[in-house]
Order: sequence, then structure tokens, then C-alpha cells
Amino acid sequence: MKTYKEYPATHSMSTAWYVADEDGNVGILDFNENGPVPWGLPEECVENLVYNYEEDEVNNRRLGFALTDDQIDDLMEKPHSPEEEDSWWDCIIQIDTEKENAFLELAKNPDFDLDFCLSRERGLYSIDAYECTTSVGQEERIKVLNNSSLKKMIDQGIILKVYKEKDFWMEDEWIEGKTIHTKKFSTAPYYIFHQPYWTEELPVCMNIPNNPVKLEQIPEKLKERILRIPIRFKEKERFQIAEWYPCNAYIDDTQLVDGCEYGLLPMSNEKMAYFNTAIIVPSCFVSYCSEKEKYGCKECGQFCYSSENHCFTNQPTVLIIAHPLHRMDYSMRTELDIINCRSIWLPFLPKIPYKIFHESQGYLESYPSEKTVSKHVNDEMLLELLSKNRKWLEDMVARFNPRVVILCDKVESFLEKLYKITENQITINGIDYPMFRHSEINNHKEAIGRLAMMPYQGEHIPHIISLEEMEKIKQQP
Repeated sequence: MKTYKEYPATHSMSTAWYVADEDGNVGILDFNENGPVPWGLPEECVENLVYNYEEDEVNNRRLGFALTDDQIDDLMEKPHSPEEEDSWWDCIIQIDTEKENAFLELAKNPDFDLDFCLSRERGLYSIDAYECTTSVGQEERIKVLNNSSLKKMIDQGIILKVYKEKDFWMEDEWIEGKTIHTKKFSTAPYYIFHQPYWTEELPVCMNIPNNPVKLEQIPEKLKERILRIPIRFKEKERFQIAEWYPCNAYIDDTQLVDGCEYGLLPMSNEKMAYFNTAIIVPSCFVSYCSEKEKYGCKECGQFCYSSENHCFTNQPTVLIIAHPLHRMDYSMRTELDIINCRSIWLPFLPKIPYKIFHESQGYLESYPSEKTVSKHVNDEMLLELLSKNRKWLEDMVARFNPRVVILCDKVESFLEKLYKITENQITINGIDYPMFRHSEINNHKEAIGRLAMMPYQGEHIPHIISLEEMEKIKQQP
């Protein structure tokens, strides 16, 4: 019986993303703590997805949605006067449209943040004016500071009304043998699905929109990244996203098959099956490891540094070869779009087979960090390890047989010692692959995109394995 939840600090991957059904309705799926979460999704919360999408946080670049007035009204609540507002952040203000110029001029001041315009015609803007306020009294009531930009807006009659941005908080609780879902919202223009904390259960639809958002209201640049599933939301209260997209998930029952990980999850029909959750499992490196005899390893433990890999599909046409200590720049997801969603980010060593000893105590230091490893492993040692263990990289290249290879910074100096590299070509396993350097992606984006969209030509990796098939696999020698 499930009686409590565990919240492991390093295992939270709660996020949300857009899904669309075959009728073109747009929904949002909140994946909760343990997933399953489709590979390569950015970390977002529902509230950050409903008004528009922030493509570039640093430069406040947003992809606007063509929401109707009814849909906008479904995203706001509790209209009140400026004098009644008690926080001045996470709110929508309605301004006098005849005073728009004065508002926009005051909004440029450093004490006022104009997040985005929700409707210019209606004078609706999302703002954060916390810096224009202070707390007073024992109850720490919010008071608007004199001479602040916000005070000037109020005094000039620019702000007519204030709305609260709707909170899409959702939770589940295990009560008397079943999951009970709770929520804090009543209306939304999106179908919103909530995945239970426990992965052996399917997400549930939390609402039926009165004014559903459609795909044609979403900008083209974002539309291609929305998850498409062949169901009708109004007919399907629950579904399994892992049926259509490879997902990460924290699952108790996992099996390794041909170097890939499979986890036991329910299908949309609630029957159980094993779903592909990883096509690169660092612990499978043990069969290649040149140092296993030295350290007496029979399986990969925790003491060698595991390099970061990212799979965005189980049919990659783009192979990005990275340095084992290089962490992925997550801005790639929004910059590369099609290229990224057809790619796999693969370090040339999945693990750095070098066990680090605490000099004074003489014991193995568990979970070595990147900083710790970099002190002990120099380029000369990495090249030696790559030379000894190159078959792992070559087998991965043969498995996926990519249409194009991209070399990250500092990688070429290692690979050119072992493989033939020309201006736009690398030869691995006797096969010539088109090649580009990571720093050149923007200059060759169109050419890389064409190669990325070519049919996958690598090894077939099963996406779903039935219980019966898995039993047969387990019985194989």
C-alpha cells in the first residue's frame, strides 16, 4: 500500500508541456515528479505555458498566441481595483488604452517589470511591480511606494483594474486504495492533464474547456514542438504519453535489453508493458571498459564519473559527439528545433574509468563530481582512455548510423588522432559521414536540417515490449 511520498532531491523532474489531439485541440500535460517525461522537453510549469511561450528568458523573447477574449477571460480571475491589490506580482492589469503611451513610458523604469502584453485592444498586460512596494506593520501589508512608477500609474488613472493570474496548481493523494486528484482552478481554455506521482497510473483530464485553444492559434515555430497524439481529448480521459514518445521515468521495474533500458508502465488501455526509457545506459560500458581488470569491476558502480548524454529520439539522424566533461547548453533546444529533436548528444566516453581515492583516508569517493574528476583527468589521459575504449563509440555510431555528425568544441582534437577528419567529413568504421562543428551550426543550419529530416537508417530499437516478449527475452542465455 502506498502511504507516503518520497521526494529525492536529485530525482525531481516535474515539468509540463503542450499536447495536441487529432482534432487540433491543444492541451497541457503536467508530468509530475516521476514522469514519464518525453525526452528533451524543457522544464516548465503550467502557468508559464498558458498565455504565450517564453522562447528566450534573457532577452524576454516570447512566442505570442492568438487567444480569443473568451480564452483570455478563462485565464484570469478576481478582478478588483488597484487600491485592493495586495501583492503586485503575478497579476494582469487593465490600463486605459487612451493612456497607453504614458503607461509604456513609465514601464521602462527599472522598478517596474512589464512581462508581456496579453491584449493591446483591451489594455491587458502582465506585470511585476514588487520593487514598487514595501511591507508595513506586523501583518506586513503591501504598500505602494511614493514616487514609484506604479504609484504614478495609479495616480494618473492609467490602471483601471487588476486581475489575478490563475493558479494551475494540481496535486494527488493516495486515499483508500486510489489516487484522488485536487486542483485550484475551475476554468481553462486548454485541456489540462495531470500525471499522478506514481508512474503505474495514467494521467487524468482535469477539465473540459468551454473555449478550447486550437493548433492554428499557436505560432509555427512552437507548433512543431508540440506533442501530437492520435486521440480525441473529449473522448479519452486518460492516455499514456510514452506510447508515442520515448520518455524518462523513475520506475522500480526496469530491464536492460541490448544496452537499452525499458521500464514497466501502463498503456492507455491500462494493460502493462515495457517502454523504452533510455538508449544510452552508462552502466553498459563495463563490457568495453579497459580498466575493469585493474579495479576488479564486474559491473559499473557509482565510483566512475558518468558523462552526460541526451537522447531526443530513439531514431536519431543527427549524432552530436561531446566531450565527456561537457554539459549540454539547454538553449540548444530552442535554437535548433528540428535538428535537436532528431538528435542524440553522445560523449565520446560514457564513463571516465578512473576511480578517485581520498588520499588521507584511502577509500573510494562516491559520486565524483565534474570538478573533482577534471583535477585528476587531463587531456592526455582522456586521449589514452579513448584510444583504449574507442570500440564503444564506434559501436554506437554503427548502431545509429547517423545522417550527419556534429563535433562539439574540444572534441575534434581528440578524434582527429584516431579518425580521418576533413573539412566536412569524418570517417568512422570505414564509413564517411557528413560532419559539421558545433560552432558552425548556425552557418549550416539549412544543410544540417535537410540531413536531419532524412529517414532513420540505424538499428531498429523496439519502443514497446510486451510482458510476454519480455519474459522470452529474460529466458534467453
